[in-house]
Amino acid sequence: MSDPHLPQLPENISFASELIKARNDLGLTQSQLASKSGLSLSAVKAYESGRNMPGARELRELSQALQVSPNKLLFGKELPFEPRSVMEQLTGGESEDEAVARVRAMMLFCLLASDERESIYTLARSLAVARHGVETVKQALMGADFYAGAIREMIQRGSDAVATGTPMNTDLLEPSLVAFMERQGHNPDPKKLPKK
Repeated sequence: MSDPHLPQLPENISFASELIKARNDLGLTQSQLASKSGLSLSAVKAYESGRNMPGARELRELSQALQVSPNKLLFGKELPFEPRSVMEQLTGGESEDEAVARVRAMMLFCLLASDERESIYTLARSLAVARHGVETVKQALMGADFYAGAIREMIQRGSDAVATGTPMNTDLLEPSLVAFMERQGHNPDPKKLPKK
């Protein structure tokens, strides 16, 4: 089974037919192509019959002799793979929901080693600061921390309520969330901002 997240090769493309077409477009015989490319006549015949495929060096020689790109010979067109957005790559085209792409990116991120995650985080933060500025990034990260803290507190309060068989006590949500945000280095209360 093929991976939907990897580029798929076009079907029904024959290297042999593309090679023959390119040779005929230049009006060359097999012998002339062999001579012009520096390959043997038997190699050219084997490629055109579909018995063999050229290696990298041979493909380069054929491309130069025929004045066509390797992509054209191998895939039948210059751009064999359609450009795909990150969202399309992460969702495999099965969803246009950006939330799905973000969650998948997060899951892939979690599979990395800590030093790899640190490198990607540093790069992403640097790109975001360069594009949007320090204050915008700081606000976005504070929003992410608030969201994560709110979910965490709701899950904890819900679990406690289920375990004890009592209704969820939402009175404790706000102070718990404020404490969480302070632990993350944010000060959500303007009165508590440090004085200059």
